Amino acid sequence: MGHFNPRNILAATPAGAMGMPDSMVAAGMFDKPGMMDMGAMHDMPEMSHGPGDASGSKMDMTHAAPAHTMKSAAEDLSVGMQPGEHGSMPMSSGGMPTNMQHGQQPTQMPAGGPSSGKTFGTNLDCWPPTWHLPHPWLLMDLRVTAPGRPTTACGPKSPLPLPRTNLYGIRLTLDGDMERYVWLLNNKPLSASDSIRIREGEVARFIIINRTMMHHPMHLHGHFFRVVNGQGDYAPLKHTVDVAPMSTTVIEFDANEVGDWFFHCHLLYHMKSGMARMVHYENFDPGPAVNAVRPNLYKDPWYFWGQADIFSNMTEGYLTTSNTRNILTAEWEVGWQNVDETELEGIFTYSRYINRFASVFVGANSMGEKDSLDKTRGVLGIHYLLPLNIESRAWIDTDSGARFFLDKEFELTPRLMLFGEVEYDTHDFWEGASGLEYMVTRNVSLTARWHSEFQWGGGLQVRF
Repeated sequence: MGHFNPRNILAATPAGAMGMPDSMVAAGMFDKPGMMDMGAMHDMPEMSHGPGDASGSKMDMTHAAPAHTMKSAAEDLSVGMQPGEHGSMPMSSGGMPTNMQHGQQPTQMPAGGPSSGKTFGTNLDCWPPTWHLPHPWLLMDLRVTAPGRPTTACGPKSPLPLPRTNLYGIRLTLDGDMERYVWLLNNKPLSASDSIRIREGEVARFIIINRTMMHHPMHLHGHFFRVVNGQGDYAPLKHTVDVAPMSTTVIEFDANEVGDWFFHCHLLYHMKSGMARMVHYENFDPGPAVNAVRPNLYKDPWYFWGQADIFSNMTEGYLTTSNTRNILTAEWEVGWQNVDETELEGIFTYSRYINRFASVFVGANSMGEKDSLDKTRGVLGIHYLLPLNIESRAWIDTDSGARFFLDKEFELTPRLMLFGEVEYDTHDFWEGASGLEYMVTRNVSLTARWHSEFQWGGGLQVRF
């Protein structure tokens, strides 16, 4: 069993939680094909066991190289790189049983696919045509064309070599936020990025490091590239390659098609949300007509959404408009049950998104009774995602006070959720709420809720 590593829970950034912080990426620690989370690699009982440890965590099979080509893969990555640029860590590997020889029937694959690491090893010699793979996702990774068909793959190989003169590398990290659905290259969306500049007549290498928990099929327009997989000069030529979660894929292409070419994730929602770049040949001018419309490519659109909770004892909700990093939010809370006068509160903030863990904000907090907000104070604070996915918000205000807020949701079933929240304000002291929410449709939920000030109530939550 792997050892518990507290940095995966207590890390201050998303990349740190995944074991791929910027400092280690910049040092070249993940530049080899198939690389994965450093912590997971150290936790594995035996590196030679391949795609998993005793706890069932899998290493990447997509980029695994045959044992007899490991040396050539390392040599591939040393060409044109500066000393120390690609680091010294071994490549991940896996896929075939360790006791399998060329042309020999493999041992039985365990139920559920290659998740028990000790069954599979580093020998990826030719697979016999009688082995039927049970899972479609394996077929994709191994370049087999249809479920249930046999494979005789010895590792994809190109019939023609690619020139390797004037080779230089460009490192690209794939980053993202599933909650806000923001997808980035090198921690930037397309709208905030520069072009990837290449030079005609050279061979460009893209070292693509996936720091997300999703697959990203990366597609380059205008070129075929080779996937560095241990086949040396005969690596396979493709225009789209899947970069598996928590792994590295390395591609190379001959810069022989002068122009501007789009490079993006072929999951189009990811592309639209920022995971894209323009590949630009130096000294190329697309002309006045293209230059006139090119700024449209870098626009960062604004989106609007909101939520309204309408209960028998109170109402609350928010309205938000946002682009990739700028967020404007108006919140309200109005309660009338178990109090002498209807109590009002409004919070208006501008937030700057840093990453999926944190954003900072500035704004105003207004409070009142009946139908007027008669007291307003400025606030400055931070939203931060704590361990166990606990949402937190803290601020200081212009009345020398402060507020701290925690919120947690527990999904009991796909439709039923338990939630709870607690707040401490130095002016108003403690406040809390909890309840159950049942999702009727995508936009409407039935909710029963207890509030420390307004007591029990029930009603609807509407999302739009």
